[in-house]
Amino acid sequence: MAYRWILFDLDDTLFDFPAPRALETTLAHYEVQLTPELLADYQQLNQGLWQQFNAGQIDSKTLQFERFSQLAPLAGVTPWELNQRFFAAILDYSAPLDGVVSTLAQLQGKVGLGIVTNGFGDIQRARLAKSGLTGCFDFLLVSEELGVNKPDPRIFAIAGEQMANCPVGDVLMVGDNPLTDVAGAAAAGMETCWFDLHKQGHAVAATHIITDFAELLGLPRVAALLA
Repeated sequence: MAYRWILFDLDDTLFDFPAPRALETTLAHYEVQLTPELLADYQQLNQGLWQQFNAGQIDSKTLQFERFSQLAPLAGVTPWELNQRFFAAILDYSAPLDGVVSTLAQLQGKVGLGIVTNGFGDIQRARLAKSGLTGCFDFLLVSEELGVNKPDPRIFAIAGEQMANCPVGDVLMVGDNPLTDVAGAAAAGMETCWFDLHKQGHAVAATHIITDFAELLGLPRVAALLA
């Protein structure tokens, strides 16, 4: 039996997240060079903050401020200003990943499509609008706007309401994060597809695993939509 709904993560699932390039451009505006050491320090700090954010331990404003707390003094600006310029650069560089546009075109109208993303509302909505793909999706849920993050079961429950309480076994969640996307959706009773974008090859307890987005169309309950 075909899926009735397919849900997607956004970053590194539907769209690339060109953080190093955007950060380099952001700092260059202030005549600061992004060295490998600065990038590594930023990534370590940012990753830790995102883990706290996903666990509900800090809010989005704290994350956005603190991740630039070390770089902002080098640029001579506040972390808020650096964060806003970084967002602008992300919007400039972000684009759908290979295979996304053509895959969504084949699925649209044959199955319900939604996005559930741990991110910030303004930038996520702007990136989706820029891509021209907004009309492909029946709904977009952004953790910042809801006050709850994946893998918290409450965000999947909210998605369930958007899907008119479709049986969870008829829903597929597609995402790149084994914890927030795969484990979170599985705990809610959904089938899952780990998009191993970077071909890490880890053992992930997902219903399906793909390394190319277009492979989604070959999954049995997705292929049934196209038959």
